Amino acid sequence: RPRPTALFASNDDMAAGALAAVHAEGLQTPGDVSVVGFDDTYLAASVWPALTTIRQPVAEMARRAALRLAGKEQLETQFVEHRLIERESTASPG
Repeated sequence: RPRPTALFASNDDMAAGALAAVHAEGLQTPGDVSVVGFDDTYLAASVWPALTTIRQPVAEMARRAALRLAGKEQLETQFVEHRLIERESTASPG
């Protein structure tokens, strides 16, 4: 049956769970299914295979949110720098 060749999780904890689910199905990461997380937490580099993830400036995002909540910054769309951290959990589709 058709199955995805990649999974993108909302955070690294969920991506680690996806890694476990992929392996429980007898599939390989990244050979059968690539897995990507978000946040670049300690866990991302600790699991096997190490997770490809998106690093974002959490402290800066929290600071901006606090300023908005305090009414000291206007409500407008803002972008923060982020970076793809490539590790062993991703590969080109087979």
